Amino acid sequence: ASSRLCATRARCLLRMSTGEASRDDDATTSSSEITFDPPLGKFPPWSFQHPVLVGASARWRAGGGSAGLIALLKDGENIKAFRTLVRFTGLMVAVPLGVMGGCYALLPSAGVHRHTDRVLYAGIAAIVAVQAVVVAYLVLAFAETPPAQKKNQ
Repeated sequence: ASSRLCATRARCLLRMSTGEASRDDDATTSSSEITFDPPLGKFPPWSFQHPVLVGASARWRAGGGSAGLIALLKDGENIKAFRTLVRFTGLMVAVPLGVMGGCYALLPSAGVHRHTDRVLYAGIAAIVAVQAVVVAYLVLAFAETPPAQKKNQ
């Protein structure tokens, strides 16, 4: 009985994943088993039919795929931008964690002894640190000279 139940559930899960669940499953399942009948019958059109997702793999292959991406990143200007992006991604993790840990450790000397207050103030400081990293990235990005201006100089 358990193997029949597992096979029925597997069939039901397969039909659910392909959007083919229907009411005729009730005849093959026992009355104590829960059946799945989604209200729409399929995934909603906005989920996997979004214009960005439709044809994405064909666009990826037409653009050169992974080899094309690596070739773009190896270009002189792009590698500098990529390194900057990677550095600031690391900073987005390290700076807030460091600020939060530092504030949490230093707040008792400032007179904040309750754990909940220390976590609250340290969390606020970490949020401010994230904003500071974002502002620093934006300042750096807008301070760069565009490649077209570099070639003219």
